[in-house]
Amino acid sequence: MKKTLTRPRIATALAVTGIVLMGVDLMITRSLFIHVGELMAASLLCFVSALVVDRGSEPAPENPDQPAGRRRC
Repeated sequence: MKKTLTRPRIATALAVTGIVLMGVDLMITRSLFIHVGELMAASLLCFVSALVVDRGSEPAPENPDQPAGRRRC
């Protein structure tokens, strides 16, 4: 279970949820300038949550002997 719920996957799911909520908002109002407040707040909350969750994740080092901070180009 720990391998399936990784931080990048959770962040991606939150970002996709935010985009879907924006799409639902556009389909309900049919205007770019008028919004349903609850859907707009929920989509912005999803995006902020995705950024916060993704900020803590960093890619694994390519070489296990090499520290994560030093990478060769």
